[in-house]
Amino acid sequence: MIEISRDKCIQCMTCLTVCPFTVLEEVDGFPRKIDGKYCMRCMHCGASCPTEAITYDGKPSILSEDIPLIGDNFAKDLKNYLLRRRSYRHFSDEPVPRKVIKEALELASWAPSAKNQHPTKWIVIESQFVINRIMDLILEYVEKTGDKPEVASEMEVGNNIVIGNATTLLLAYARNNAISPETDTAIAMTTVELYLQAKGIGTCWAGYLRGMANRIPEIKELLPELPENNSFYGAFMLGYPEDEKYLHVPQRFKRADIEWV
Repeated sequence: MIEISRDKCIQCMTCLTVCPFTVLEEVDGFPRKIDGKYCMRCMHCGASCPTEAITYDGKPSILSEDIPLIGDNFAKDLKNYLLRRRSYRHFSDEPVPRKVIKEALELASWAPSAKNQHPTKWIVIESQFVINRIMDLILEYVEKTGDKPEVASEMEVGNNIVIGNATTLLLAYARNNAISPETDTAIAMTTVELYLQAKGIGTCWAGYLRGMANRIPEIKELLPELPENNSFYGAFMLGYPEDEKYLHVPQRFKRADIEWV
């Protein structure tokens, strides 16, 4: 639970102001957690405390490392970066370091999430045997059911629209009864993607893979067992781009449709 050191607290009450659910109250001039109120551990209180007076279960409420402030040109750099984000489907054989993947997945812990639930969990597939078997199962399913016939027709001309030629796949799953599993996972995956692409690693959202992983039981049998009432809510193909270099920002013929009230 939240604990506030009276020795460090300067009684500014900023923590009360930033708390999204009024979990804190003022008692004798000091902030205190209200008994019985649920804290979602967003740590806004700790992030805003000028004297680092707040801990949670005896642990620091903020990171120990100093994170530099955003520079004046960041908005322009970010705009240019977002405009140049692309989906990559052609990859080299160079393996993506696990360290970089882990860094990206850890960063998703700071992504927005409904009530700070962060329900999304990850499965990273590096085994070429498993990747090949997944594609075999998908093609068998398409042939048997007639669902997504474009998967088979594109494969016939050498175009794998499910996973490209990726040597690494990422599957994201979550509890079905979370407040917002699909949205939370999409936000987490966007965070992961932006970091990976900033590190030179290409990504592409693999919607076919996500859908087939939920439909085909044999795919789940190849992977760590999902807890009960969990489903896949997202998937990536990823790797170092090869034979794909984009020199320009493409036009977008559908722009923001906005109404002001």
